[in-house]
Formats: sequence, C-alpha cells, structure tokens
Amino acid sequence: MSITIHQSLIDAGTKYRKELLTMPVAVLSEVLQYMTLKTGMQGKEVGGMLLTDAQLRPYRTAKDVVDNTKIEPYEWENFLGDVVKEFDPNAILGTLYTERTAKKPTEREIARLVALEMAKKVGEALYDAMFTAERNASGETTADLFNGFDTLAAAAVTAEKLKASLGNYADLSSEAITGANVGDVLKETWRGLNPLLKKQKLNLYMPTSILEMYEDWFQVEHGYAPFNNEFKQRTLIGSHGKCTFVPLDNMEGTDYMYFTVRQNMKVGVDQESDKETVRIRECDNPKLVQFFMMAYFGVGFDNLDKRFMKVVKYTTEAETPAE
Repeated sequence: MSITIHQSLIDAGTKYRKELLTMPVAVLSEVLQYMTLKTGMQGKEVGGMLLTDAQLRPYRTAKDVVDNTKIEPYEWENFLGDVVKEFDPNAILGTLYTERTAKKPTEREIARLVALEMAKKVGEALYDAMFTAERNASGETTADLFNGFDTLAAAAVTAEKLKASLGNYADLSSEAITGANVGDVLKETWRGLNPLLKKQKLNLYMPTSILEMYEDWFQVEHGYAPFNNEFKQRTLIGSHGKCTFVPLDNMEGTDYMYFTVRQNMKVGVDQESDKETVRIRECDNPKLVQFFMMAYFGVGFDNLDKRFMKVVKYTTEAETPAE
C-alpha cells in the first residue's frame, strides 16, 4: 500500500523533531545577531544592578564600615506555550509546488516542508510580538504568551526602576520626532548617556521608519560631505562609530527606543529539555492532521543600570494628536 500524505506528515513530526523545534528560533536569526540568546531557560531569570559607592579613601586604622552596597534585582520570565493547529494536507499540496520542477517531490519531502512551514509560522509570530506582547494566561495568541520589551519597559517606568534621575530613562514624547529634528534628537540623547555606557560598543534599537527619517535628515545636513559616500547610515553621527543602528520593523508603533549593549537584550528559550515537544498526529476528522508544538519563550533585559542601557520614550509626527 502506498504511503499517504497523512502518514508522511505524522512520520515527519517524529523524524524532524529537533529541526522543527529549532525552526522558530532560526526564524529569529536576523534579530538575534543583535541580541543574546539564552538557552536551557524555564521560568524566571533574575538580573540586577549593583549599587555601591565603594572607593579608596585616605588610610586610617579605624574601620568605619558603612553598609550601603546592594543589588537592585530585575526579573523577567520565560513562559511555556503551545500551538495546536488542524489542517488539510491535501489542500496544501497544490500551493506548495506551483512551479515546474525537474523531479516531482515525494510525499515525504512535501511532508517535511509542510511541517517546517508550520514551525516557521510560530517563529514569525514570536518575532512580530517581541516588543509588544503582554502576558495574558487566558489568551489565545503569541501576543498573550510573554511580556515584550516595551511591556517590560513600561512596567519598569511605573515601578520607577526606569527614570530620569537614575540616568537610564528619558521621556522625549512631549515633542514629536520629525524628519527635520531626528538627527539632533538622537545626537543629544547620545550625549546624555552615562559616560561608561558611551565607552562601549552599543546598539540603538529603533523602528525602521525612524532610521529612514534619519537617513533623509542626514542627506539634507551632510549630503555633500566627503564622509557621506552612501545613502545608507548604520552608525549615529557624533558617536565615533560606537552607536550602531538596529532598525526593526516589529518596533513600528511602539513607545520606546533602546540605547544598550547587545548582552542586555535577552531572548530566552529552552531547546534542551523534554518539556519541549513537537508532533504531527491524527485528529477526530480523518481528512485533517494536527500540528502540535510546546515550547518556552520570553524576552527581557539583563539589568536596567545606566551603565548598560538608556530607554527613550518618544513619539513621531504622525502619532501626535491633532488639536
């Protein structure tokens, strides 16, 4: 008896289990080059900033010990999520291969591609929600699974762990960023960073539209300068090449930009335990098969210390309410 596409898919879920589990993370590879992936993570991760005024003083015999050193903890969490999706594999066959090929693919090859495409969609949803997700245990979508970077930042502002007096936060939302002022705003914000942060190679995580605005501004301001030999800009002028732009389309419409080092932007996955699984199995409807995946995911900051990051709240011209 010839093998059926249903059975091929079920077999593919077993044979390519590891490949399917890693596919969602592979989809994030473009953004992960600017972040730090933490594997083997389930549940909470605790980081924090060290607060101390330790310094040398003139020598004396008396100890005069003052205990004012502490670690201000910062916590973020990795959550277990699942996806259960039923679909008709025969309906997909006509859409996967619309071009003529020299060799007709086998059902097993088609099954593998279908399974990988399902896992890829999981990764795309994680990417889309990376900044805006808000944990809702009763929710039905990836946006409900974990707390995104912006959600964490907003909570830290409310808890006063991000604030101007700590040097790790600036609220620039009272004046919209426009094509006329974007370069000046970013330069001035850079100059206001903590000196220890400015000494490091850091990234500015920003919406793609802000970078496009900056590139237009740069051409107007420095269009004929000897150092401006291309339209594309990847570092902030005035930062001596230390501040690299990281434009992300999944930050469009968000409230914050982030000046920080790569090591501080964490993406948490498991990928190591038996709790994560993927299967393609039969379901109640004999015409359908069911794709099932269970995996951990979360994002967070290692710490909010001004020496490692500065969060900037902003608005753009289009977001400013009409009077």
